[in-house]
Amino acid sequence: MKEKVLIITGTPPNTVLKLNEMGMMYEPLLLLMSMAGKNTFHSSIPSLGATVLGTYLKKQGIQVEIADFYFDTLESYDADIIGISSTFLGMEDVGTIANSVRERNPKAIIVLGGALTWSIPPTTLFSVIPNIHYIVQREGEQTFTELINVICDKGDPNSVAGLIFKENNILIETPQRVPMNFQEVPHPDWTLMHIPSIKRFPILPIETSRGCPYNCAYCSEVSYWGKPVRYSTRDKVVEEIISNAENFGITSFRFSDSCFSAPPARNAEICDAIYEKCIKVGIPVKWSSYARIENLDETLLGKMKRSGCVALDIGLESGSIEVLRRMGRGYSPEAAVKASQAAKKVDILTNFNIVVGFPSETQNTISDTIELINRAAPDTFTTFLFYLAPHTRAYQDLKQFELQGDGIFWKHNTMNSGEAAEAMLRIVKEVTNSISFPAGEHVASYLASCEYSAAEIRGVFTAINKLVKNRKDEASISLINQMNEKIGHLW
Repeated sequence: MKEKVLIITGTPPNTVLKLNEMGMMYEPLLLLMSMAGKNTFHSSIPSLGATVLGTYLKKQGIQVEIADFYFDTLESYDADIIGISSTFLGMEDVGTIANSVRERNPKAIIVLGGALTWSIPPTTLFSVIPNIHYIVQREGEQTFTELINVICDKGDPNSVAGLIFKENNILIETPQRVPMNFQEVPHPDWTLMHIPSIKRFPILPIETSRGCPYNCAYCSEVSYWGKPVRYSTRDKVVEEIISNAENFGITSFRFSDSCFSAPPARNAEICDAIYEKCIKVGIPVKWSSYARIENLDETLLGKMKRSGCVALDIGLESGSIEVLRRMGRGYSPEAAVKASQAAKKVDILTNFNIVVGFPSETQNTISDTIELINRAAPDTFTTFLFYLAPHTRAYQDLKQFELQGDGIFWKHNTMNSGEAAEAMLRIVKEVTNSISFPAGEHVASYLASCEYSAAEIRGVFTAINKLVKNRKDEASISLINQMNEKIGHLW
C-alpha cells in the first residue's frame, strides 16, 4: 500500500476562557499559571485512542505516523490520509487543525474520529469544520482501516459501516458497526507517540474494557462503546503493565475505563494480580481510575491500595436522592460518605465529580449536595455544568425531562444553565471540608508519577486552596514554587 496515513492528536492549552466554557471552576489553575509565569495550563497527555488506532493500522500493514499538534513539530503534512483524533479536542481545535492541514496539503483526505463525533451532531460538525471529508463514529480501528482501503482502491465509501460523509451535498450515514472483539484490540505501541519523552509526564493510560454497565441519563459514553461491556483478561492487563515498565521505564498508569471499579469482583482480581506479579517482584506500580460509589467497600479499597492505587475519580454527581434517581444512579447519598471515609482509611486520594443543573435541580438540591460534600470530605471535588449531549437518554427524550436547548445552553422546569452556573459558584463557596480543584484525580496521578506521596499531593491541594483565599500565604507560596521548579517544564 503506497498511501501514507498521519493521525493528529493533542491536548490544547487550557486557557481560562476555555475552562470557563467547559463549566469548570478554574481559579486554582489560574493561580498556578500566574505563579509559574504562564498564560495557559498545558501538558502533553499520551492519547490512548490515537495510539491504539495507529497500532492497529500498523499491524494491518498500513504506513502510519502519529503527531501531537501542540507538542510535535509538524514541518509538513506529508500524508495522503490524515485522521484527527478528537479525544481531547473541541470543535474549534479540530477546525484549526483541519484548516492547517488543508493549507499545507490541499489533496489530503481528512477524517475525524473520537469522542467529539458522538457528542456533537454531524450536521454541526460538517458546518463548523467544512474541511473534513469523513466522520468515523464510535470505535475506529476497523472502520478507519476499511475506509483507507476504499480510498486506496477508489471504492465506494457506502460499503464501510460506521461512516458519515457528504455526497452531492447530502449527508450520508452508513449503518452502525458491530463492536469489535476486544481481544483483537492491540496493546498500544507508544513509540508511535515518541514515548518515553522528557516533555511528558511519565504516566500512561491503560484500557481494560470498552463500555459501561450503567445507563446514566446525562452520559453519552454509555452508548458510545455499545453494550454489553467488553473486557480484557486479567493476564493481558498485567502483561501490558509489565511491558510498559520494561520497555519504557514507566510504572505510573491511569486506567481509562468508563468504570474501572465495575464489576467489583473483576476489579479485585486485577488488583490481586498486579500485587502478586508486579508489586511483590519490585515493579513500583502506581495507578488511578474512575470508580463508582456503590462498588467501593473497605475490602476492595484495601486491594486497590495494595496494588498501587493513588487516587480515584468518583462520580457523586448530586447529593439529592431525587436528582440521583432521575439521573439513573441507584446509590444513596450516605453511600458516598461511607466510600469517602473508607478511602481515607487506606490513604487513597478521592475526587468527587458533581453535575450541576440536571432536570429537577433546585436551590434545595444544591444545598443537599453542599451538605453531602462537607460530610464526605473528599480530598477534592470538581463541578461540571450539565451538558445536554446527543446519544444520551436526556437528549433522546426531551419531553420526559422537560428540557429545551442543547450543549451548555438549556433550560428545564426548575432551572436554566445560567442559574446552574451561579449554583456552581455557590457550591465552591459553601463547601468547606473539601477543595475545589478541576480534575483533582488527574492532577494527583500526574504528581504521583513524579514521585509525590499522597501526603505531599494533599499538601499541594491545601496550599493552592489557601492561596486562592490569601495570595500572601508564604508557606504555600514556597511549596508551590518548589513544585514548579521540579515539574514546571512538564506543563
